[in-house]
Amino acid sequence: MTELTTRQRVVVEAGCAWIDDNADALVDLLGDLVARPSLPGDEGVHDDEGTTVGRLWSFLDDNADALDLDAQPLPPEGDYREETRENVYAVLPGEGDGGFVATSHTDVVPPGPDDDWPGGEPWTMRDGVVRRTGNCTVEIAVGDRVEERTIRERMDRIWRLRGDEKVAALFGRGVYDNKASIVCLVGSALGLDIALSETGTALAGDVVHGHLVDEEYYQVGAKNMVGWGDGEDWLGDRYDSYDDWTAAVLEGSYGFVPVVGHRGLVWVTLRAEGESAHASTPKLGRNAVLGEAKALAETDSDEYRDAIAAPFVDDALLGDLTVAPGTTIVGGGVERVDHETGAVERGGVNTIPDWCEATFDVRIPRWEGFPDGADALQDRLLETVERRATEAAPDVNFAATVGEHEFFPPVALAANREAAADHPLVRTAAWAAENTVGYEPGLDVAPGVTDAAFVYHGTHIPTLVEYGPAGALSHESSEFVERDHVIAGAKAMLKLAVAEVGLAHGS
Repeated sequence: MTELTTRQRVVVEAGCAWIDDNADALVDLLGDLVARPSLPGDEGVHDDEGTTVGRLWSFLDDNADALDLDAQPLPPEGDYREETRENVYAVLPGEGDGGFVATSHTDVVPPGPDDDWPGGEPWTMRDGVVRRTGNCTVEIAVGDRVEERTIRERMDRIWRLRGDEKVAALFGRGVYDNKASIVCLVGSALGLDIALSETGTALAGDVVHGHLVDEEYYQVGAKNMVGWGDGEDWLGDRYDSYDDWTAAVLEGSYGFVPVVGHRGLVWVTLRAEGESAHASTPKLGRNAVLGEAKALAETDSDEYRDAIAAPFVDDALLGDLTVAPGTTIVGGGVERVDHETGAVERGGVNTIPDWCEATFDVRIPRWEGFPDGADALQDRLLETVERRATEAAPDVNFAATVGEHEFFPPVALAANREAAADHPLVRTAAWAAENTVGYEPGLDVAPGVTDAAFVYHGTHIPTLVEYGPAGALSHESSEFVERDHVIAGAKAMLKLAVAEVGLAHGS
């Protein structure tokens, strides 16, 4: 059980009082952020308040006392997007060598058709009510729109833990994933900033908040925060060591449940090269589409899975390796696909196809020697995919590749759930949650990857891969976050930061 000192309690109480006094302003900020569409590439820059990044910066800058702000431009020549976009960092400096890092992300996924959203406006935040009606089922009511939706079991668990049947909620694209988490960090940073000033105290270590671009696609922001690959190293340029540091990635999550790991993700592209011939004489050619089909059919066997899984350990925390072959496939005379109608433009329909390309989604646990050896692991995985494809269709040439931004390593805080529950960071995060929202959260493992893939592997700082407010329907229409959790999240993050870094002696 985490116990704060008397001085720490005074700081936390002062910070939480500031958050309460400014709760309406924080919710208004969330509405402002939702109103600024920020698809990957369009997150914005700090001096353009019409963007998500610009509005975030201006709110921090207008309210900060000792908070140190920095913007990290990611120019097009080092990015895959055409326009410059920026990571934003907010730092509360401390007097010791340790620290606590927390991140959010500023990008969102596309909203889909406007008509699927309350009022036909995905970029307008709206108030509503969510009522639990059964196992993994909720009724959402926004204005005159009422509908029943299915939520994940992990999210339903929070309803069962606290016994609520109805909550106030906020709706809009990105409100849950991930702009509420941005506001949680903003509230905690400003509340702690003002509390330290009012009480004349100082932190014993730095608290660093990173608001990062591009989590939804390739995690370019996280890579440039920690120096992964060819990325810049904003954090490493400022700190010589990460001893006594901890980290948490804020996401629209499961009501401040400490999430202690996730499997990695590898997007493998398998390309088949054959030889064209007229379709009336197919034996004169080498059919690349047929070869690719044989290679994909091979993946459905236990023998294939065992071959792919050979480098990986039996992972009691993260679970088993899975392979989803053929997540996309194209070849032959396909020239264009209309994404709205699904219509396909073809050429060469009377020609044996000389190429075909398919992608595999491979979710990976830890491997022998983890976390070292990521490059060797990729090489072995690709060699296995390529070899098995060649065995299935020897008359076709195969090449398996992983693109620059298509490998996301797994993260695990401990060997298993029991060890994770006893980790000091997990215990402190669970205490901050229970102390704020009133229930014991337990812990969980995330189904998908987060920015922790690179925050951890770029620093080896012990990292919670998710921690954040309750809500549901991220990446779906009528996405929502629970209104009370926006403010509760700011308080929980303030408490977690104080407990992790402590206060300087004599301050």
